[in-house]
Amino acid sequence: MQKIILASIAFLVLIGAVIAFIVFNPPQKNEQESSISPKDINEAFLEELKTRHPEGETYVAGMLEARALLEDEDTSNDLSALLNIGTYLGLLGEKELAVGWYQGALGIDPANFLALNNLANLYDELGYYEESEATWLQLIALYPDKPQLYRSLGYLYRYRLQKSPAEIEAFFQKGLEATNNHPDLFSWMTSYFLEVGDNERFAKYANLLNVQSQSK
Repeated sequence: MQKIILASIAFLVLIGAVIAFIVFNPPQKNEQESSISPKDINEAFLEELKTRHPEGETYVAGMLEARALLEDEDTSNDLSALLNIGTYLGLLGEKELAVGWYQGALGIDPANFLALNNLANLYDELGYYEESEATWLQLIALYPDKPQLYRSLGYLYRYRLQKSPAEIEAFFQKGLEATNNHPDLFSWMTSYFLEVGDNERFAKYANLLNVQSQSK
């Protein structure tokens, strides 16, 4: 099953990259072909994108500005351009295309927080939960002191991958060690065990959170 999912992801990224290349690099019109050129189709696609969001025109304009940065001779701005295009495409609902642009950004900076964070969320939204988990774990390995990463993966474990309470508690115990007992993680555990009806663990983490708040 994992091999099938990975193959699907690879195919998705490939298709997204091809479509993205066509959208942002329209070929020259062949006068012997249809009267509707690929360039016209690309422009129609961009016009349609503008209608998907109240700020659609601004987002499309931002993508075109980013494309211009990718086409210039200054490679120092390529990373920000790739991130901007991925962000705008995601906001406009083109999640599959956005994945390809974030992958491109990671090709320049494999530890880029924004690219990895957005990619993990996109995998979740697209239903690729194991890939989302792997990306969150990659982020945690790179930035172990950021409590929001444990919370995000905690929600994935709770609602998508349906990990057991024992597995989730063990994961958050590692997070507490890495973040020096950050109160956000105590709060998450308190809410989680209240939700699943584990009164003993709810009381345990509620008391720990209370003790921590009083000690400050």
